[in-house]
Amino acid sequence: MPLFSDPLLIQIVIKAARRVNRKLGLTNGPCEISIDPTTGDLLTPDPASNEDLYDIVLMQAECLIASREYQQELRDASGGVVIRDGEQTVDTKSAGVARGTFYNSPYGPCAELAICLRDMKLNGVCNNKGGPGKLVW
Repeated sequence: MPLFSDPLLIQIVIKAARRVNRKLGLTNGPCEISIDPTTGDLLTPDPASNEDLYDIVLMQAECLIASREYQQELRDASGGVVIRDGEQTVDTKSAGVARGTFYNSPYGPCAELAICLRDMKLNGVCNNKGGPGKLVW
């Protein structure tokens, strides 16, 4: 499993904010999400009135981390092995398969993010806060 330091986690949150800005069409607009590079906190738009946007950024970061962990597990030998001794078999690959099944399921972090992004597009991003209304795609 990959290790994460605070600076790396902040970089992941910044990358997540960039992706959310792109996915919701917020780049160069009044509701563009920006993250403090020293703390990882939301700078703009106003954090007090846009908690839902920051939650989506955190979900995007969770999806990035889950993807990284899953890909690392597939690359490493720790993804599991099959040991056969006569009639007995021990299969430790099932843990990796289970993680991959959850990662790709409708209950995984990326699926939850997709639902929240869809709802945000339908209901409007930063609506009534000086930003654009409902997005059309």
